[in-house]
Amino acid sequence: MQRASYFKAISKVTSPLLLLADRFNDLLTVTENDLDGHVDHCLGFAAELAELDNDAAKTRARFISMQCSGTYTKEFFNANRESWGIPIFEEELLSYTDFKNGFLFTFRDHSTSWSDDVEARNWFYSSAEAKSVRQYQFWTFDNSFEEIVFETTGNYKSIMWGIVNDLQDYWALTSKIFSKSELTTFYDNFDEDVSGFDKEELFEILKTNPNF
Repeated sequence: MQRASYFKAISKVTSPLLLLADRFNDLLTVTENDLDGHVDHCLGFAAELAELDNDAAKTRARFISMQCSGTYTKEFFNANRESWGIPIFEEELLSYTDFKNGFLFTFRDHSTSWSDDVEARNWFYSSAEAKSVRQYQFWTFDNSFEEIVFETTGNYKSIMWGIVNDLQDYWALTSKIFSKSELTTFYDNFDEDVSGFDKEELFEILKTNPNF
């Protein structure tokens, strides 16, 4: 399968986390600052997932339980990630080590030195998995070695605002985490002379967000 077709197909897979959308949102509220101190909540969510008549839900429940208990999860994660809507990116741009207690904790964004950088970034902007992220890193290879040139922590929305305001990656505004009023206010206050970015191009980006 061609890579473009592969990513398109994976994007249509519903994350098992959304099968318990309200409970997932409750869990995100409880774990606002850290996933480490809330193992019981994560295990409770896993128990509810395991009860669903859905294979992806059951395997995700097992992954959460395995990570909560400190069990090595690389092979299990790689065998099941696509059924959870998590693509396999070249050069391991996302791996099981980016997860804590079964939920995505760190997103390692990458420059064009990595072949799937755009696909991984677009997935991060659109996937329900990203909502649990509490750490963001941007990696480059500009100096002939891998290094982090930007890093921020917080909840998903604050991280996304950091990508928009600090990195000036306006494609982050395609995320559904932003409300219509937030997008409209950002556009109305946007100064293309200060940013060096064309406001008409910004409008075209914002139009792809269903909330705009």
